[in-house]
Amino acid sequence: MREGTFPNPPHADRATTEAATEVAAPHRRGRRAYLANLKVTLVILVILGHLCITYGDVGSWAYHEASDNEVFNTVTGTFVALGSLFAMGLFFLIAGMLTPAPLRRKGPGGFLRDRALRLGIPFLAYLILVYPLVELLADPSGGLSATFREQWDELDPGPLWFVGVLMLFSAAYVGWRALRPLPAEEEPGHGPLLPGHLVGLAAAIAAGTVLVRLAFPMNSGQPLGLHLWQWPQCLGLFALGVAAAERGWLDPVPTRMRRAGGWAALAAALMMMAAVVTAESFLGGLAWQALLTAACEGTVAVGFSLWLLGLFQSHFDHAGPLATAMGRAAFGAYVLQAPVLVAIAVTASDIDLAPEIKFLFVAPAAIAGSFTLSWLLTRLPGVRRVL
Repeated sequence: MREGTFPNPPHADRATTEAATEVAAPHRRGRRAYLANLKVTLVILVILGHLCITYGDVGSWAYHEASDNEVFNTVTGTFVALGSLFAMGLFFLIAGMLTPAPLRRKGPGGFLRDRALRLGIPFLAYLILVYPLVELLADPSGGLSATFREQWDELDPGPLWFVGVLMLFSAAYVGWRALRPLPAEEEPGHGPLLPGHLVGLAAAIAAGTVLVRLAFPMNSGQPLGLHLWQWPQCLGLFALGVAAAERGWLDPVPTRMRRAGGWAALAAALMMMAAVVTAESFLGGLAWQALLTAACEGTVAVGFSLWLLGLFQSHFDHAGPLATAMGRAAFGAYVLQAPVLVAIAVTASDIDLAPEIKFLFVAPAAIAGSFTLSWLLTRLPGVRRVL
């Protein structure tokens, strides 16, 4: 697998890009800027995560210039490991929250056509053209034809694997609602979200993670880069997001639930560090490290996602012109971050500085470049329908 182990998220589809205006919860109408702001923050963290892989001794990515500074490598490795525990789940949670409303509004056919346009085109473009060119930029020694032959052998969509999985989940949800249609009008009254629901979800994610990683350990490769080893987390949080949108949950996240989730996630993350530093047995199987990692991942994915969601609801539910522009450009920034980041890193490769120092300069350039290029492209009439 050639892409980074950091969750490659953010695009919870273009509905997530329009998070400030899309309505999901039946009891809260109008703008929800906190989702757009949260998405922008997660995109920035994804870019930083891929830079940690670029300059640190962790994970896999198109371009490497690894540092030999042990302190820097410990920090970057911890950042990547912690991100893998929750970030993908949080992106799918946001996607789930923003799925029922457009399905209701557009109907199954219109919804699937919209997803094919906004998810399918970027996915195919990355699979066929963009990611091979990114790898060629990172390492031109193999030549154009060899790079594309390798891509056809591996069918690696790079960071856009998330988009492919989201298309599958969205189609599955449409199929489910074809069997059990939504009511004509959104009607709360399904009962409140209880702590037992969240404990059960965390346990289900942990159990599913153990079972899946018996066959597909962490960082194992599959055709189309499906990241099957992360599916329990992704599916569990997507389902929670859908249920929250249909039943009026999580908007807002109850204060006690937010705080309890945050403390539980912190405790689980610290416990997981014990498993990670002892051996590579945490990647999968029935070793105690793998079992502890799965249990901690379920807790962190649920608890920390709720904590962050509640935090942004309470403190970042507003958007000025810059925040609005960045929210609109967030999906495009995620799509473009691989070529932008690699191009800047390759350009900086001849500069006689330690990798950890380059990180300090390349990081703001990659973030600014990704969002700026995305914003410019979304000004174009044809492109804006996709990005």
